Amino acid sequence: MHTAGKVLLIIGGLLTAIGIGITVMGAASAGLDPSSENVGEGTSFTLTIPDDDIYGVYTKASVNCDAIGDTITISIVDSDGNEQFSKDCQYNEDDDYLDDDYQRVGDINWFLGVDAGDVVTIDSDVKVYIVGDIEALGDAVGGFLAAGLGIVIAVCGGVILLIGIILALTLKSKDPVVVMQQGGQMMGGQMMQQPVQQMQQPVQQMQQPVQEMPQQTTQQGYEFEQK
Repeated sequence: MHTAGKVLLIIGGLLTAIGIGITVMGAASAGLDPSSENVGEGTSFTLTIPDDDIYGVYTKASVNCDAIGDTITISIVDSDGNEQFSKDCQYNEDDDYLDDDYQRVGDINWFLGVDAGDVVTIDSDVKVYIVGDIEALGDAVGGFLAAGLGIVIAVCGGVILLIGIILALTLKSKDPVVVMQQGGQMMGGQMMQQPVQQMQQPVQQMQQPVQEMPQQTTQQGYEFEQK
């Protein structure tokens, strides 16, 4: 497999996995679950308002919101004994961020009502959940953005992964070049030829005494004839 293909496969796989993880976590935080994202819950309890926020009152979706105030009582009073619960039935819809098992039935009066640090007493015939709506909405928006970013990262990773697969299937690593010389010997490069050239020099030196032999014979024959 070509090196470029391997690198792209690794990068694409990591980006895809990271994108999927971010998408899952973002989608999980994009919804509102009053049972886990509340500042207080129950049928009878006291609550110190933690921050400046709009605090919604939620119940199970099975509760008949229209009956609140008639046959179902939800009362939230401040330390002065003033009623601070404002009924506002908002029936759950499939396309909102609220969990389908819950509904918003009203809120604690925030305009000229209670402030951060005030203590209120809740008495209800049904279990209620007090949720900071602004904070919950911010978490939901952040979750949606994170999920969108995760999708983009996953798509980019998938494209890189696809390119890596294509390169891995089409590109091949270069094989080493083998040079055949006479005599059936395989040479991998020019460096292997140097010993062959060095071996030829002693052969040339061994041929010199053979060429000098006829000269010595001729000289001896000439000296014999003068005597």
